[in-house]
Amino acid sequence: MILSYAPYRLQFKHPFGTAHGIRTGTDAVFVRLEENGHVGYGEATLPPYLNDTLISVVQEFISIELNDLFNKLGEDLPHRNETFPLSLSRPCRAALSTAYYDLKSKQLNVIAGSLVETKGLSTTNGSAMVTLGYSDLGDIELKLSQLPISTILKVKLGSIRDPVTIRRVIDLDNRKLFLDANQGWQDVDQVLDLIELAGEDRIAGIEQPFGKDRWDLHAELSKLTRVPVFGDESIQGLHDLERARDVFSGVNIKLMKCGGIDRAAEIMIRARELDLLVMLGCMSESSLGCGAMAQLAPYSDLVDLDGPWLISNDPFTGLVMDGISMKCLGTTGLGVDLIEPACLIWSSLGA
Repeated sequence: MILSYAPYRLQFKHPFGTAHGIRTGTDAVFVRLEENGHVGYGEATLPPYLNDTLISVVQEFISIELNDLFNKLGEDLPHRNETFPLSLSRPCRAALSTAYYDLKSKQLNVIAGSLVETKGLSTTNGSAMVTLGYSDLGDIELKLSQLPISTILKVKLGSIRDPVTIRRVIDLDNRKLFLDANQGWQDVDQVLDLIELAGEDRIAGIEQPFGKDRWDLHAELSKLTRVPVFGDESIQGLHDLERARDVFSGVNIKLMKCGGIDRAAEIMIRARELDLLVMLGCMSESSLGCGAMAQLAPYSDLVDLDGPWLISNDPFTGLVMDGISMKCLGTTGLGVDLIEPACLIWSSLGA
């Protein structure tokens, strides 16, 4: 195998705002695995609220003992999670394992999702949503017009403007709403007032309303509303699920947060055992990273993989939304394709 990497900057169509701040793009590092004429791709996307950076991830790729890593892989499919140890940073592991799934499934002429261990998961075909970031009131109508049709509209909140934002969205759009505060709210009454404003039946869910360590506030909110409350920053992996089942209604699983689609499937399986709802999220990845997570969309309740619709320079294509669900067009690998090889400048590390 030959491993190559390519730093890249994903640019938003509009400045994208959350409670973490506003940014115009997201750093990413794409990886490429080549073996016997077949190529697999992976992605590490690095928003500024992660500890990992473009420089640290590139240095990590350079420092990997490739021969040792790929000798361990051999010809086996990566059903066993220890194949890509979590001693790697999660974005680095996500990129490498995604590229390996893409490569091996292309060699076998199958879709990558068929190689992921999903034993015990039932087909639920999660509803697709698209995201409206923090917006000035005058920009909301334009941004909504540029988003694809979906079952649910996710609205980024967490500021003193939340009530007027919700009123404006309700005036312009009739979809169910999913409210995401990214830890931006401070007390339960504040959230209950916003639920009343939108109408409890209009809200499909609320994501991470309070700080990641405020399990007490999340538990209190869950007791006072029928609206499902999803944990994101509070739930970083399997170790948080046992505690989450008594606090949250569901979990938002992200590729960069868990370290790969094999890890994501493992979390999904345990979440279902604990009767938790499952949401698949992203950190503004391209069609490649979102396409990797879309392999698990049939087993989810909600699919929040709209990164490709928010960025202007996606180097991959093939992820589509039909208004209800999200899927990849390709029939092998991850089901997505590199648009133009020249747009990524590769540095080869060999193996």
